Amino acid sequence: MPIPRIQEELDEIVLAWNNHRIRPVHNSRSPHGRPSIMYAVPRVYGATDCLHPVGLEKVEACLEECVFKDFPCDEEIFNVCVDLMSEHDLDLTNDVFAAVDLYITLRQLINSELEPHT
Repeated sequence: MPIPRIQEELDEIVLAWNNHRIRPVHNSRSPHGRPSIMYAVPRVYGATDCLHPVGLEKVEACLEECVFKDFPCDEEIFNVCVDLMSEHDLDLTNDVFAAVDLYITLRQLINSELEPHT
């Protein structure tokens, strides 16, 4: 299944981005430093902490609404994609770029089906 590999790459990107150093820019009003530290301690950078505490019940309600139950997307779209993949001999892959190509191909196929035929 390609999802774990993509998730691993996303996690690597997050780690690299959050720990890189943003250099100061001459005459810039933007802060500079490491994004993870800038987020954790905004006061050090003259910024305001905009985090707002949320009750556990609201978090649980959001998790319940946001978690896919049986399909990675809308069930009808999932079934259309599975049919199109079978019909056009398309396969899932662990390669991120091939997964993007698959997404683009499926999107094009779905859009062509939705266009009015003259």
